[in-house]
Amino acid sequence: MLVALTDQNETLVLQTSIPKDKLRQLRNERKFYCPQCKNNVQLKIGAIKIPHFAHKTNSACEAFFSEGESEQHLLGKEHLYQLFLQLGYEVELESYIPNLKQRPDLLVKTKEGKHFAIEFQCSNISKEYLQARNSGYQLENIQSIWIPNTPQRLNLSTGMMIVSLSEQFQQFVLSTKNQRYILSYNPHKKQFIYFTNLLHIKDNQYLCKVQKMPLEQQIFPFYLPKKLTRNEFLYYFKTYLDSKVRFLNNRVLISRKGVNDLFLRSVYELRLSFSTIPSFIGVPLKGNESLKVFAVEWQASLFYFAHFYRVEISNFDRQVIKFFLKWAKLDVSEDSILMVSDYINLLKQLNIQHIYSSVENDKLLESLYTQFLA
Repeated sequence: MLVALTDQNETLVLQTSIPKDKLRQLRNERKFYCPQCKNNVQLKIGAIKIPHFAHKTNSACEAFFSEGESEQHLLGKEHLYQLFLQLGYEVELESYIPNLKQRPDLLVKTKEGKHFAIEFQCSNISKEYLQARNSGYQLENIQSIWIPNTPQRLNLSTGMMIVSLSEQFQQFVLSTKNQRYILSYNPHKKQFIYFTNLLHIKDNQYLCKVQKMPLEQQIFPFYLPKKLTRNEFLYYFKTYLDSKVRFLNNRVLISRKGVNDLFLRSVYELRLSFSTIPSFIGVPLKGNESLKVFAVEWQASLFYFAHFYRVEISNFDRQVIKFFLKWAKLDVSEDSILMVSDYINLLKQLNIQHIYSSVENDKLLESLYTQFLA
């Protein structure tokens, strides 16, 4: 906790700008109380964590859950609090919302009367917990914005690169009209780190554009990253194809299913080799993370499915797509159905009817660029 009431009923917000000697003096002269439960809290001034308040052990206060916070969480909350103050917003730190029994890290109010709950997330949380918190905020007409701590394991430069993003980190993907991105914050470097224009490759691997923004340059509403230019997308596409080649070169070596490997069987039954797979099989699509596998696997399997069941590409509807996903033992969800449907629409747009169709590379690139930004 960074906020407490004094015995003079004044609110004290701890900030790193306050000298520790002054805080020690306050600790000797004042008593501090939790703004929520009104019980006595301790002002801790240590050598590792920044100064903070803490309940006594086994407190029943509903704010007690927030204690045991890491230094990075305490520091990040303070930085964000200072940012909103400097930007001229009305902001409360660790404000308790009684109806929800929730305490966002920051509660921001704009001049127009809109409320934003800013959550700086450093620990792992479940998808269900995240959804429950967001649902609660919606009931109170509060827009929630989650900012995860930048993973320390990622040694990041800036620019376009392939990164491995944990499923935990992927929960914080934000969407705009033409792209998906993650806004994270590194409190030790006082930097916002953007993972923009996310394009799934396979498993937890993504191709993205990494951008860094110093804390003092941030605005609110938060800066929105720009869409990729055509030249940048060309680089994306080349990088993606390089990954595809590496994947295919290793694919036979890592397979343990033999003839039961659907992808290898699809390539064999379609009389293809890895070097003769058409350019329209294994193309990057927005939303491919819903299936987790490399696009070349499920797209080749789709053509084998069409060949095996004698289904024309033009006849793929929602029911056929669901049947294909079940047949291929892939995840059947609204996201995966929509993504496969987008692929079918791409094939129709390019007038691809079967495995022996051909398409000009420029036309394929233009269609993929349009789909990626849609």
